[in-house]
Amino acid sequence: MGERKANLPAVETGLERIAAKARSDRKLRFTSLAHHLTAERLWRNLCQIPFRSAAGIDGQTVPEAKESFREWIGPMVQSVHRQGYQAPSIRRVYIPKPGKQEKRPLGVPCVADRALQRSVAQVLSAIYEQDFLPCSFGGRARLSAHRALATLNEVLVGKKVDWVLEADLKNFFWESRSRNDTPLCGSSSGRPAPA
Repeated sequence: MGERKANLPAVETGLERIAAKARSDRKLRFTSLAHHLTAERLWRNLCQIPFRSAAGIDGQTVPEAKESFREWIGPMVQSVHRQGYQAPSIRRVYIPKPGKQEKRPLGVPCVADRALQRSVAQVLSAIYEQDFLPCSFGGRARLSAHRALATLNEVLVGKKVDWVLEADLKNFFWESRSRNDTPLCGSSSGRPAPA
């Protein structure tokens, strides 16, 4: 095991240390995580964005973002570290809903911002993954809706079940935001929920 860790890039071992701290002390509050948002981490996440992904409002494609990486990465990382980063506007597009006349709004961030979003999610996931229950599937890596249905099927087939609750959250978050409701954020772990 020690040999494997010696061969891991510093980016991964840093996340492993964060995860280990979060696992060992469920009340621990992380006060500074910006130093984990490095040019190396952003490059690695930029390389994970599919080559043919849509451009954001700036029109920059993934290949163009990779080509100009050295130009934009320094200012972006500096602004994140000094807490002055302002995300570019989102390009709004409307895509058809399968089998329906209505369209669904979709926000397309700039490619560079997408790389930053992935990086932030990676760092926060190292902390919050330690708090999630195995039955929690929403928005987690490698835990898709298909996996949730497969797990539900296993439970229903394997045990006597008296009832099943289904909730349709159609437009729930969009509607609550437009009514200026308090966001539904919280954490049972004592850690502050990400804003």
